[in-house]
Amino acid sequence: MQRRTFVSTALAVAGVTALAGCTDGAGEDDGPGGYETGTYDGRSVPLAPLADVHEWYEDGTVRIVDTRGPGQYGSGHIEGAVLSPPPSDGDRDDTLADWDREDRIVTYCDCPHSLAVMRGSQLLADGFEAVYALDDGFPAWEEAGYPVESDTEAEIETHRIVGESDPRHAEDYVWVRTADGDQVEIAQIEADGSYELTIRFADVDADSLLHLEAPDYEREATLGVLTSGPVVA
Repeated sequence: MQRRTFVSTALAVAGVTALAGCTDGAGEDDGPGGYETGTYDGRSVPLAPLADVHEWYEDGTVRIVDTRGPGQYGSGHIEGAVLSPPPSDGDRDDTLADWDREDRIVTYCDCPHSLAVMRGSQLLADGFEAVYALDDGFPAWEEAGYPVESDTEAEIETHRIVGESDPRHAEDYVWVRTADGDQVEIAQIEADGSYELTIRFADVDADSLLHLEAPDYEREATLGVLTSGPVVA
């Protein structure tokens, strides 16, 4: 494992500079510490800001969980983070089975934080008592120059996919995966049926084949096609 600490130039290339929180769709300031919350499956996960998570990290009072796919994890993750994506079939994995249920845990993904909230909700359901999601996402941690490690020095660009689903599916999720299934991102459907996926996948380009799954349709197309205009049924 090679270690690195740097500011990603890919963010600037993609037109993304500072990321100061990803609280779109968050709940009220009713979580521990007065944090806003994200909700999945009826459970609220506090959205901890970057500064607080870094302080816990430096103090050694937190365990970090990367909820993205193996490809993204391999290309760069918070140093010491454990890979544990949310199982798409609803089954619980046992990656964290031996962890103390009283440990403070912070889950993270890219911005926005849908995967982190989903995995956090599952951990709460499994009996963990102090679970948070990193509000700002991994790109902000990386951009701040905080400890990151990876298997490669490859940069990751940011892409956005926008689309429309039937409004009756509001609050359901849209998934997009790489062809091998190793990298995944999700987004929640808004009240008007619209959705936006922020994609930071390793080793993909405009010709890479992706699979998008909405509640009412599926698409298999290249990244270039999916980012060229709204995806519709």
